[in-house]
Amino acid sequence: MNQSDIMDTKVEKKQSKIKIILIALLAVIGVGAFATYFLQQKKTYNVKTEDLQFGDVTEGKFEDMLMITAQTQSLNSSLVNVLEGGMVKEIYTEDGQMVTKGQPLARVYNPNTEFNYLNQETGIMQQISHMRSSLLELKNQEFNQNKELLQSQNDYNTAQQAFNLQKRLYDAEIGKKSEFELAQQNLNYQTKRKQITEQGIVNENRSRNQQISAINTSINQMEKSLLVLKSNKNNFLIMAPVSGRLSSFILSLGQNLTSGESIGNIDLMDGYKLIAKVDEYYINKLQIGIKGTLDNNGKNYNVIVTKVLPEVKDGQFSVELNFSDNEKPENLKIGMTFGVKLKLSADTQSVMIPKGSFYKDTNGKWIFVVNGNKGEKRNISLGRENPMYYEVTSGLKKGEKVIVSDYSDYKKYEILDLKN
Repeated sequence: MNQSDIMDTKVEKKQSKIKIILIALLAVIGVGAFATYFLQQKKTYNVKTEDLQFGDVTEGKFEDMLMITAQTQSLNSSLVNVLEGGMVKEIYTEDGQMVTKGQPLARVYNPNTEFNYLNQETGIMQQISHMRSSLLELKNQEFNQNKELLQSQNDYNTAQQAFNLQKRLYDAEIGKKSEFELAQQNLNYQTKRKQITEQGIVNENRSRNQQISAINTSINQMEKSLLVLKSNKNNFLIMAPVSGRLSSFILSLGQNLTSGESIGNIDLMDGYKLIAKVDEYYINKLQIGIKGTLDNNGKNYNVIVTKVLPEVKDGQFSVELNFSDNEKPENLKIGMTFGVKLKLSADTQSVMIPKGSFYKDTNGKWIFVVNGNKGEKRNISLGRENPMYYEVTSGLKKGEKVIVSDYSDYKKYEILDLKN
């Protein structure tokens, strides 16, 4: 092979490599362009208009209010609590009955507790008996000391009389000196004996009185404990704490009750209040003092929120309302339900859209806006809401039409092709 053939072969290989690189480069550019085009295309979904619900964007007076269903309850009530747990042995009344304060409602039986009460009662009575025996012993000591004092006083008087007699005889030089000195010695002895006895009794009385006082105090405390214990035995009897109508009182014989358990209510029948369950969305919007109206037979009555119970259960919290003036619906009864309209704030001029199922899928962040035969995804902001409308704060204008039905099947699309 000559030199020119070798050079021609090298040139051809070099050109071949360049062509391959160019082709690969063009392929990459083509794929990139196609991918860019594809990514820029908005995801579209065909949907029949009959499967959708539409709403108009309007502007007008937005009424910031809330509709709730409230039920009447007694204005004041008292719980019926179990003081001593046990098995229901007797039931004396029924749910819905009128009861008076102190009236027995039911009785429970608890053999273990009753046995403990009996042991405690026996122990306290034994202690009281022992203390009273101690008191009797102290009284006997006092009696014996008084006898000793009386004896020393008598012996002193006798010695005094004997000394006086011997002194007169001795002074008259009739009596013997030895007898006079013996009488004088006995008088000195009886005088000191009397003084010691009197001082000892004073000290003993002081100590004994302190002991008697302490024992009497202990006996009083023990007797009070005994009264409390006897009273506690009455805790097996469940009694009405107040007078009124018994409600939610459902017991069965043999049912086990625990100490402190609530087994019913007593409605005092001194008036009525309204209790309503409200969606937790409004927990920061409902406050004490918010006013509203209750409609009954075509007539409105004024109500006011008096208590907000912030505990949320099953997505709801409770509020209490009272009638804000003396006028109330006639023939009110516990358990009646009413529709209540609460005014959350003053009316404003706002852009609004009808409420719909779309909200649960978008949380009010975006919506499909109708443009010809398409529904185009658009970001929006919503403010307050009432039972009919959402307040629009940005993203929509009066006269536009939006899709307000469920978006479950359309969340990943940006355009809906609307087909008749």
